[in-house]
Amino acid sequence: MPFPYLSPAQVRSTRFPHKRGKGYDPAQVDAFALRIADSLAGRVPLHPDQVRGAVFTEVPGGYDQRAVDAFLTALEQQLRSGHVPPTSLQSGEALLAVKLARSSNGYDRGEVDAFLGRAAATLDGRGRMTSVEVRHTRFSTTSGLRRGYRVDAVDALLDELEQELRFRGR
Repeated sequence: MPFPYLSPAQVRSTRFPHKRGKGYDPAQVDAFALRIADSLAGRVPLHPDQVRGAVFTEVPGGYDQRAVDAFLTALEQQLRSGHVPPTSLQSGEALLAVKLARSSNGYDRGEVDAFLGRAAATLDGRGRMTSVEVRHTRFSTTSGLRRGYRVDAVDALLDELEQELRFRGR
């Protein structure tokens, strides 16, 4: 059964079964999967031949080679096609409905909320934000009594927003 086209977030969250004997080094495979996800998100260039030519050290208890190889074959084909699937962010309302977790050491809520308001307007056709702008966005961080949004939650949402804008040709 062929793999469906995967989003950068799906690539980042993929986990592989471990083998009892020798398998691919998990740290190497995970790092390469992150590089592929960044490529799908338009952040770094990665040629499909680099995916095809990937070589990993084998270690005891590593990842099952067949599962990793099938995954990489599918992603090589996806990179060749240039296909980036749509996201769940079909409207500004969908973006603003996302509940972000809070943390004592996180991104400034006011900055994030203002940015997401502008992004929502773009998703609804009333703004001009681009995927490049999303990629280069930086927020101040909070600490102590001022709670912000969890960094990993905001970063994951920005990945999805960037992907949606790329899908729309922005």
